[in-house]
Amino acid sequence: MTTFSLIQTLADLRGVSGREGGAAAAVRELLLPYCPDCVCRDGEVIGHIGGEKNPEKPTLLLCAHIDQVGFFVTDITEDGFLRIGNVGGIDNRLLLGQAVKIMGSEPMYGVISILPPHLLQGEQAVPDTDKLCVDIGYSSADALKGKIRRGDAVYYDTTCKPLQNDRVTGSALDDRCGIAALVLAAKALSEEPSLPCNVAIVCCTQEERSGHKGARMAAAMENPDYAIAVDVTFASGTADSGDDCYTLGGGPAIGISSVLDAEMSDKLIAVAENAKIPYQLEIMPESTGTDADALAICSKNGTKAATVSIPQRYMHTPVEVISTKDVEETAALLVAFAKECGRE
Repeated sequence: MTTFSLIQTLADLRGVSGREGGAAAAVRELLLPYCPDCVCRDGEVIGHIGGEKNPEKPTLLLCAHIDQVGFFVTDITEDGFLRIGNVGGIDNRLLLGQAVKIMGSEPMYGVISILPPHLLQGEQAVPDTDKLCVDIGYSSADALKGKIRRGDAVYYDTTCKPLQNDRVTGSALDDRCGIAALVLAAKALSEEPSLPCNVAIVCCTQEERSGHKGARMAAAMENPDYAIAVDVTFASGTADSGDDCYTLGGGPAIGISSVLDAEMSDKLIAVAENAKIPYQLEIMPESTGTDADALAICSKNGTKAATVSIPQRYMHTPVEVISTKDVEETAALLVAFAKECGRE
C-alpha cells in the first residue's frame, strides 16, 4: 500500500467525535500485523509493538486522534429540512451549498441550503449554525420517520484525492494523516529486532472536543513514561498566512511549549538532525491544543510529553491539504526517536 492509498483509506473513514467506532474497527485491522494485541475500546484503538509490554523497559506512547469534525442532526422541520449543529470547530463561511452525507437508518445525501444571492442581506451571507438547514429532497417531517432522527451524524460528502507534487486533499486529514504516520511507524518498528522501550500505539477519541477524553483514558491505562501526540498544525498557503504557519512539505513540526517536556523536545530535535530528517519548530508558549495537554498530566506517575505535527492547509474544511512527504518524515522521526527512547 502506498502512502497516498493509506492516507486515502483512513481519510475516507467516517467518525465524528463520539461516533468513532466504525473508523476504529478499520484502523485496528491496519495495525494488527504490527500490534498483535490491538483492540478497540469505546472507539479508541490501543496496541503494543510486538504484543505485551516488558515491565523492565520504559513505555513510549505514540498517539493520534481518530475523530473528525462534523455535525449532528438537531431537529427536523415540518417541511422536511434538517437542522444541524457543529461537532468541533467549523468555519461557517464554507458551509453554504456544501454536499453532506447523513448517517441515518440508511445513508442519505443532502446539501446545506442557501438563499439566492439577491435575497441575502448583510450578515445573512454567513449564518449562525442554528440557521443552517440540510435539504435532502423530502417535503415533510412525516416522510422522514424511521429514516433520520435527531442525533444522527452528518459529514461532508467528500473523498480524499491526490493533487500535484505529493499533495493530498480531503475532509478528515485532521488527524487521519497522523494515524497514517502511526501505521507507517508501527510497521517499521515491528521489523526492529529489539527496542529500548515498549511502544504503545493509541488512536484517541474526542480530541476535537475540549475535554480530550480519549487521551486522558490512554494516559491512565498505559501510564507511559514518554508520550508523543501526532496531530496537524497550520501550513502557510497564501502571502498573508502570517508567522504562525508552517511550510507544507517542510517536514514535521516539533512542538516547544510550557506544557511539554523541554528535554524531550530537545531530544526530538537532536534525533531529527542525526537522522537528517527535515523538521520545523512550532512555538506554543501556553497549551498546545492537542492531546499532549492531557497526556502530560493524566498518567499516574506523570508523563514527559511532546508534539510532532504535520503541516496542513484549510483545517476543519472539506478540502484540507497535506503533503505525503511530511507524513512519511513524521513516521521516520517517530521511529528514530523510539530507537533511542530510554537510552542514556
